[in-house]
Amino acid sequence: MFQYFVAMLTDRRKDRREDLVSVLVDSEIDGDRLTDEEILYFCYLLILAGNETTRNAMSGGLLALFEHPEQKRRLLADPELLPSAVEEILRWTSPVTHMARAASRDVQIRDQQIAKGDQLIMWYPSVNRDEEIFSDGDVFNIERSPNEHLAFGIGEHFCLGAGFARLEMRLMFEQLLRRMPDIEQAGPVERLKSTFIGGIKHLPVRFTPGRVAV
Repeated sequence: MFQYFVAMLTDRRKDRREDLVSVLVDSEIDGDRLTDEEILYFCYLLILAGNETTRNAMSGGLLALFEHPEQKRRLLADPELLPSAVEEILRWTSPVTHMARAASRDVQIRDQQIAKGDQLIMWYPSVNRDEEIFSDGDVFNIERSPNEHLAFGIGEHFCLGAGFARLEMRLMFEQLLRRMPDIEQAGPVERLKSTFIGGIKHLPVRFTPGRVAV
């Protein structure tokens, strides 16, 4: 993987293109250009971040459809619901469970005083069920609208690959449900042991081979 990125970086230093690596080559932090090592590790981070989050949203979304068969039936009956279903899956699964931040200034949130420099943990599964935003946050609803979840973060920390992740998820579920409409859970789910990623290690399924929905 690093050999691939090294070759790409070497090429982009000679010949800029309309891609992210070319942007990184010309980027500066406080007047200093990024080093090759910094760019390479950034590329590596993109591969990890784009893999772990999306595949865990997919498997978590499949489990959600298993656990809510009426929602699966609605999606099978109306594939046009896929875009909103993807958003609800992102909200429901919240693949990244938390991020840590340091407060940049003193602030009070409701009755909680937070001092500048305090270390904070932001829990995405909690914010994506915030009762002030989602009156029925504990309900899985593929037709939810609006759906102002923060699974991709917000502001300057908004996920760089959000559009690509949405496309991957939509296409995966589109093909999966078309080719295996009767897919169902066939055993207990084994979850990933992690405090950072809400993922699934093993989810046995069964389906009828060759059965394709029209």
